[in-house]
Amino acid sequence: MAEESRVIVGDCSHLPFSRGEAARLSALRDEIESKIPFDPSHPDRLFLRRLAGRPILEWPVTLPPRDPRGVESAQTFECWKKASASKVGIAGSYFSFKAGGRTALHSHLEARLLRFFEMCPFVIEIRTQYPAWDREKYLWYSERGRRMRKSDVMTIDFMLTLQIPGYPFRLYHGVSGKPAALANNDKVVNRHRREEANLWRWGGTHEVMTEETIPEIEFRNHRRLFALMLHTEDIGAHALAAAELARALYATKTRGSLARVLSMVAKRFGWNRRRGYRLFGIAHFLGYLTWDHRFLLGFDRPMMLTRD
Repeated sequence: MAEESRVIVGDCSHLPFSRGEAARLSALRDEIESKIPFDPSHPDRLFLRRLAGRPILEWPVTLPPRDPRGVESAQTFECWKKASASKVGIAGSYFSFKAGGRTALHSHLEARLLRFFEMCPFVIEIRTQYPAWDREKYLWYSERGRRMRKSDVMTIDFMLTLQIPGYPFRLYHGVSGKPAALANNDKVVNRHRREEANLWRWGGTHEVMTEETIPEIEFRNHRRLFALMLHTEDIGAHALAAAELARALYATKTRGSLARVLSMVAKRFGWNRRRGYRLFGIAHFLGYLTWDHRFLLGFDRPMMLTRD
């Protein structure tokens, strides 16, 4: 018999700007301060949020046609499960530069994670609903001239390709998104163990993320920064200008709202406000700027950038 779980009536701890959210932001601050460098001898200790370093993303990214398992790279990759296959979450098709266009997501949690990955300069490629299967079982079917059953292929929510400064190889990092309330469910835990074992066989790593991994304020910030970049056809063509803007913003003594500071700095370079805003988003995308996500990003609010 399942045990009853008690819920506090009127509990608001999950809402933005609540005490619960404040506690999660405090934990995030501790997490940021305790970041650790990647240790190739312990790949099981790789947690993307805890990864130390300030990489600069070179764009466009050069990728091989296929990964070590033979699955196509983002430009030609097709999600194993379309958004319409979702039975529980709010599914949709979302645009991503790192996914090479629109990609299928099965829940709001996945959309939340996608925006974090999009604005994380360690991540150079995103593939969603990535297929994973047992190679020995595949060979068994092949030898008998039969097609492998669809039920024998599981999908991993995200397959990220990472480029970590100082590490000479691309790293393939699988991420499963699950609501925190279900993360310790026996079936979910067993599923994640199977995903992890499958990835280990070919040198990939695995991580589970929940809605608590990306606080609501940070999700809003990433979404707003990403929106500033939309309709940018060639990000690489703006890289130098984005770097110049970042240096100027870190050095400026101008005070006031983000809109005021950004407009004044952009004007020094002869850029209009629209170009300044676009470069502000691109500078975060490439890693030249890092917003302090304890604070909501708003153009009527102060500029809150983190510094080395």
